[in-house]
Amino acid sequence: MKKIALILLLLSMSVTNVLAQNIKEVLTNYMDAWGEHNIPKIGSFFADDVIWYDLSSDTEIKGKEKVSKAIIDAFMGYVPNMYWIKTGDTFISGNSIIYEWTYGGTFNGKWGNKNIKDKEFSIKGISTTTINNSGKITFQKDYYDVDSFKHVLGVIK
Repeated sequence: MKKIALILLLLSMSVTNVLAQNIKEVLTNYMDAWGEHNIPKIGSFFADDVIWYDLSSDTEIKGKEKVSKAIIDAFMGYVPNMYWIKTGDTFISGNSIIYEWTYGGTFNGKWGNKNIKDKEFSIKGISTTTINNSGKITFQKDYYDVDSFKHVLGVIK
């Protein structure tokens, strides 16, 4: 009986390790798509019923097409040379992964009524991403300090 319990424990640990590895792999490939600035590839990671929550604007968007457009416009629209890299710690619980990141580049565009040209920036944040068993993102939550970003852009003092 003890041998069976030990085998079951080892099997469950192996399954947990495989799931964690798959989740990490999906996240790595997703972030690589951002690094390549590959818009169709970025969108391919989202499940049809994906939800994106952006803390800085307290906005929640639902559905693959809407989320793809909104998240790509938000992070790549005025920053064609954007970079987004995973930094710091990564935590996995079930099908969710929490990770630290840095996002930056050169902002060229409009913020409110203000035209901004050639403002380099780098901000840090944390995201929680939930991935279904098919390897698609079902929930993306992004947390970052938008006031620091506005300060760098010169929108606020």
